[in-house]
Amino acid sequence: MFRKFRTQPYYLLYYMLGWAIVLGAITAGVWMPPAGAGAQWLLALMVALIISTRFDAMLLAVIPAILLTPAPLTTLMWLVLLFPVTWTLGIVGAVFIHNASHDQFHPRWLNPVIGELTGWFMRTNLLGWKLVHYYHHKHADDPQRDPHCPGTMAFWRYANWMQSASMRYLDARHKEIHQLPAWYYGIAGVAALTGFALMPLSWFMLLGPTWFAAVWMPILCSGWWLFTVINYQTHPVGADGRNGSVDLASRRWQRLVNRVGFGVLYHAAHHRNAQLFNPKPRRLAS
Repeated sequence: MFRKFRTQPYYLLYYMLGWAIVLGAITAGVWMPPAGAGAQWLLALMVALIISTRFDAMLLAVIPAILLTPAPLTTLMWLVLLFPVTWTLGIVGAVFIHNASHDQFHPRWLNPVIGELTGWFMRTNLLGWKLVHYYHHKHADDPQRDPHCPGTMAFWRYANWMQSASMRYLDARHKEIHQLPAWYYGIAGVAALTGFALMPLSWFMLLGPTWFAAVWMPILCSGWWLFTVINYQTHPVGADGRNGSVDLASRRWQRLVNRVGFGVLYHAAHHRNAQLFNPKPRRLAS
């Protein structure tokens, strides 16, 4: 993917168009919009919040998602009861797209399959995720070149900045390499936005309003919570005033995340060897 991104100027556009076409076909095949103009506006609001790239907006999207269900109180009950399961699935989904971006699944053909499927579920895609993560490893903690270096930002400010910063960074790298005209980036942006909007919309149609709100939404939010934790808390500011990668396992919740997420918070270990599916040091794993 990275080679095509660097050598084929229109690869990014074709990839985004492909996602939009496939998801558009899936959504059209199961299209059952909610009845009434009010419900349709609520659906549009929900999708807009989910694709806003702000983490607080993604959390707020749970409200219209629940209101779109036939029995909101029952949906809320299922959301709470199933949360241990959906939180676990969100953590695993986030880890799987990360590990697929490093080609850690075997045989190797599984990596694009798992990466794209989990990307669809996590409202992202493997190409963007893999490219941003490549540059993160290449320029880790460089405030100018790392796509999402946290600097001294507070957690919530960072959570609402990280996604848009990563997208702007990738756009800048493409312009730096290929220097295409503005119309190309306009079309690619519309294709990407359409694909991202169709991700939650397709799941809403496939799962139905109740299970979309009670299952898909908490999985989505849990996964993006983990993305934010990894990029923020495992790259704290050190005594020299610079960010640096660390391993997190001292607190109970960190140990739980590492147990469920295959050692995902052993981030300094991951940066030392990015080919390990579980970077937890062996002396601690035994």
